[in-house]
Amino acid sequence: MARATHTSSTDAPRDAIALLKQDHRAVEALFAEFEEADESEQSELATRIVQMLTVHTQIEEELLYPQAKEAFGEEEDEMVYEAEIEHGSAKELIAKIEAGTPEDPEFKALVKVLSEYVKHHVKEEEKELFPALKETELDLKELGSELAQRKMQLMEQMGIEAEEAPAPRRKRSTGSRTSAAKRRQARAGSRSKSARSSGSRARH
Repeated sequence: MARATHTSSTDAPRDAIALLKQDHRAVEALFAEFEEADESEQSELATRIVQMLTVHTQIEEELLYPQAKEAFGEEEDEMVYEAEIEHGSAKELIAKIEAGTPEDPEFKALVKVLSEYVKHHVKEEEKELFPALKETELDLKELGSELAQRKMQLMEQMGIEAEEAPAPRRKRSTGSRTSAAKRRQARAGSRSKSARSSGSRARH
């Protein structure tokens, strides 16, 4: 409960578009991490990617797209239908990934294709759909609250931890390891200098 409260009060975006963009960045970070990961880590990362995308697509289909259709005229409606069709194709890839393991020869390729597909979908949403939504009378703050609430419900049902962007934490961890290595090198250098200094005094 404490984690959910923290997410809603501190980390929650102020409107629907900000929340969805936050999801996009988190998934992009996971895809990037998958590319660099060892095979032993790829299964867990792929599971996390699939979970986040499943929740994200569901809240869009249940809340965002229906309200967007109501707010748009007929011309803009086409953007929503395209997005729904793209979701269908992404779900097919997700199902194949869920059914596989990193040992399967096509596993990494499936995740890569899903990454490219999601990248294209995100670009269209952020460059076309989201700006068009801002021009409507749709209450994006209210929609954002609905999306956030539904997202938390789905994550709880699926047993997913409320973690938006694991990649930055891993980067900080890497940074801390790098800093620790530098500190060890500095200490070794200091010891070496001390040893040379002691040797020099001993010769005198």
